[in-house]
Amino acid sequence: MATTEIAKKHQETVKDYFSYIRDLRSGKREAVDKLIALWDADGVFEFAGAPPLTAKFEGRNAIHVLYKNRLNSSGMPLQLETMAKKAADVNVALGVVDTEVHRTRMLEDDKVVAGWTTVIGTDHGQGFEISGAHTFTFRDGKISNLRVVISPRPETTTKVANLSLKDLAVDDIGQLSLAAWAVV
Repeated sequence: MATTEIAKKHQETVKDYFSYIRDLRSGKREAVDKLIALWDADGVFEFAGAPPLTAKFEGRNAIHVLYKNRLNSSGMPLQLETMAKKAADVNVALGVVDTEVHRTRMLEDDKVVAGWTTVIGTDHGQGFEISGAHTFTFRDGKISNLRVVISPRPETTTKVANLSLKDLAVDDIGQLSLAAWAVV
């Protein structure tokens, strides 16, 4: 296959990947199998953010568990430090998690980088956006390595109405980020 054909195929796989992630976050169970079909059997998925957002999943089975956990995390109950100070009996759950890919580019014949912004919020209106990048490495048309770098600095978002970063403690931001990415 010519280099431009390979590049197009890899770009299409990245586009499919983020589409399936959106489906996964929407509770569509079939998205797990669609995502796994993109992976090499010995693939490695790595979160390379600031603690607590660090993890490494090696092999298709471990990655499969990661995606299943993410599927099941929608609406996950959370105990936020900020909410506990206001009222101990308030139940908070993971609400919105939505990623917008801003651009993708080929680094080499076998690597694609996708820059993105993700909005993360609770069902009670606490939230923020965070930026990052996915670096995909391919082998024989499948994802062999995916390294996700997440900014350690949350920002106020205007993409989702009524989400506020105000009053969230550092631990709350970490808790929301963990729930959003399901790194458990």
